[in-house]
Amino acid sequence: MLSLYRNDGLLLTTSAAFSDEDQLPDLALETGVLSVLKLKGDRVISQETLGPNEITKVHWLVASDDGVPLFIASARYNPRPLTQGGIRPFLNRLAPVYLFLFLGAMLIAYLIVRSIVKPLFRLKVEMAKVDPLGNATPLDHRWNDEVGELVDQYNELLSKLRESLIRRAKDEREGAWREMAQQVAHEIKNPLTPLRLGIQQLERAWNDGVDDFPTRLERFTSTALSQIDVLAAIAEDFALLAVVREAEIVSVDLSDVVNKAAGLYGEENVTVEEKKKGLYVEGDSSRLIRAFNNLIANALDSIYEADSKTPIRVEISEEGRHAVVKVIDQGTGIPTQKLDRIFEPRFTTKTHGLGLGLAMVKSIVEQSNGDVSVESKEGKGATFIIKLLQAGR
Repeated sequence: MLSLYRNDGLLLTTSAAFSDEDQLPDLALETGVLSVLKLKGDRVISQETLGPNEITKVHWLVASDDGVPLFIASARYNPRPLTQGGIRPFLNRLAPVYLFLFLGAMLIAYLIVRSIVKPLFRLKVEMAKVDPLGNATPLDHRWNDEVGELVDQYNELLSKLRESLIRRAKDEREGAWREMAQQVAHEIKNPLTPLRLGIQQLERAWNDGVDDFPTRLERFTSTALSQIDVLAAIAEDFALLAVVREAEIVSVDLSDVVNKAAGLYGEENVTVEEKKKGLYVEGDSSRLIRAFNNLIANALDSIYEADSKTPIRVEISEEGRHAVVKVIDQGTGIPTQKLDRIFEPRFTTKTHGLGLGLAMVKSIVEQSNGDVSVESKEGKGATFIIKLLQAGR
């Protein structure tokens, strides 16, 4: 309660309700209070007991800027302890407000953090998708802030990566074709050299009228035919590698195909063992014959190089839904470090050839919904395994 008194101590006005007798102010200030205020001009604090309550009174002199006393102010209040319900109800009323403010602040903080983290999370996901093929999409970001700058840098790097990959792929293709052209030119040049020399020798012999010209012609014809066969083999390798996907897949008698391929080399060089007869597979007969021709020819080269007398063994068997053909030789074998690359185009373990034969075999077998693999130990021979899906299974 606040009350104002005149300088002589009489009541001017008060904030108390006159209907409440316990709250009525003093109509006049005590003489002692007036004396202290006039002498010291300081506050006067006094205690008063009113029933069960202790009342604190504070009096102070209000003066003008010139120091002239205007009136005396008096405040009276009851400093009740918390246990008597003083400030605790007030704090209890404030608690829900503070809780609401706290939850609101947490929500706002969450939304702010989420708006910052979400683009970073998307950036992380998109960066995880980046691979050597460049399969990633640019990110969109509508805010012009630090995260937006980071996203812009990511998009720019992604664009540069794609351009680099395109250039690299183009360079690799061009390099592969250049290398292939060089190898083909070298392989073609090798047979042409003896053909040219042979023709020149025949021309001189004809002009000189030598007696053994027919013998020389026969010998040259044999050499020329063998060199022409080499050129035809090179052309066939490239042709098969390019058009193998156009093969017509039909039901094929596997035994007939294998025996036609093996029969070209004679029983003294190749033996066929049929553990399961009457197997039919899905494939192109002529191309499968060429695939087996290539495997048998490679096996013969291997046993000749190893000076092995053991003939090549071709086994035909059945494993579930698949027919299995194994071409087994006791030749030089394949080094372990080269097994993983043995079916790659232009990769060869020989001192001659283009390295297209086994790549052609792999293409033909896969076109027939099959699989080809190899098992080998260097110096102990190799086993090529072809698995083909049986027709109607």
